Amino acid sequence: MKKFLSKIMFAAVAIISATGFTSCNNADDPYVPEAANAQEQQDKSSAVPAYGVVLSDNLLDMYDVMLVLHSGDQSKEVALTKTNAQSQENLDAKTIRYKYFYTEVNGRQGVDCVEAKVTPKADIKTTLENMPNEEVTMIYGSGPMKAVYDANGKYMGDIDKLLITVRSHILPSKMLVEYNGTMEYDSYTKVIEAALSQKN
Repeated sequence: MKKFLSKIMFAAVAIISATGFTSCNNADDPYVPEAANAQEQQDKSSAVPAYGVVLSDNLLDMYDVMLVLHSGDQSKEVALTKTNAQSQENLDAKTIRYKYFYTEVNGRQGVDCVEAKVTPKADIKTTLENMPNEEVTMIYGSGPMKAVYDANGKYMGDIDKLLITVRSHILPSKMLVEYNGTMEYDSYTKVIEAALSQKN
């Protein structure tokens, strides 16, 4: 009788053990930690409407550029200068690009739309007259985008890939020509304003 009970106990332990191992190694069970991790990553990031600009140094030498940023009922004017750019990049010995990036207006997250105001500098004639009379490349561009930040507030992405950038080839002498009472450099302000004004 003892031998019989012993065999039954041994069989029961073997069945329970096998069932336990099968349960732990079931490949059909969803891997919950990955799903939780994905949700956690989603919670850690947020996307807001943003606006980026790029301008070349020669354009900033000739023009004053002002942006009016709008977010809901908030508005703010921002002057774009070489000193308040977020970053700069040397393209070659003659050209530097300055980059600007905005994600809020007076503390309100997001940039809904942007109006650009471009005016010739007071000494633009002198600047153009002192340039070598050879083709000059001016760079300007902008673009609305969704800015995504990680949990530490770091921007994730490359704004250059999202900007529509124009390379305009001009001759300084032609910019000093007058057409119908308007200087060519004055007419050019409308072209730059159109390229920098954006709606999200």
